[in-house]
Amino acid sequence: MAYEYGSPSRPIREILTVLRDDLARTYRAEYLPAHRRSPRKSRRLRRIRGWSRHLSRLVADIDRVMDVVLPRIERETGHTFRDHDGIVRVLMSPSTERLFLGILGDIPEDALNVPARDLAILAHSLKDARALAIIGDVTLQLKVMHGEHPMKFASLADRWGLHENRIGLSSHYRPTGETLMQEKEALARATLGLIYIEGGADALRAAVPLLS
Repeated sequence: MAYEYGSPSRPIREILTVLRDDLARTYRAEYLPAHRRSPRKSRRLRRIRGWSRHLSRLVADIDRVMDVVLPRIERETGHTFRDHDGIVRVLMSPSTERLFLGILGDIPEDALNVPARDLAILAHSLKDARALAIIGDVTLQLKVMHGEHPMKFASLADRWGLHENRIGLSSHYRPTGETLMQEKEALARATLGLIYIEGGADALRAAVPLLS
């Protein structure tokens, strides 16, 4: 699939694993005992260690999506995703943008075995997901449903476990009410947009009964 910001040079899980290893190597190379560190050095080491832990959580989240969410969507829609990274990018939480931009701004590119372009692409996953949500919504209205029909996007998100399986979602983030409903609806629309991009109107049409 062609995204506004392009596609990474290799699978996202591989990028995150390599990046985590790069940060661990940087941490070891820069490490100093506490009594020899300046406050600035201490802050930098904490950032690097925090980024590494965050990346480990992202890898675990992706594994869960591949094991649980993706098979459920494919089973219920009959659509087999050609590119598994599509659903990964749809489910990236906003915190990942700060993570990737922070690494880009603080770690020299020559210290990483991941191209800076890949990190920039991943940082813009949320923007790509918003574009997919628009595609999914408009295509349903104009090419599949042909008019106004009530569609339960939030219920579909619940059915597929989209919101609770967002990648990189902080355990402290607990949206409620209208905010939660809007986030669920956006995830469902983006997933449907991805199905349309990959499989066309027929693939999207197969998901319509799940919206009623």
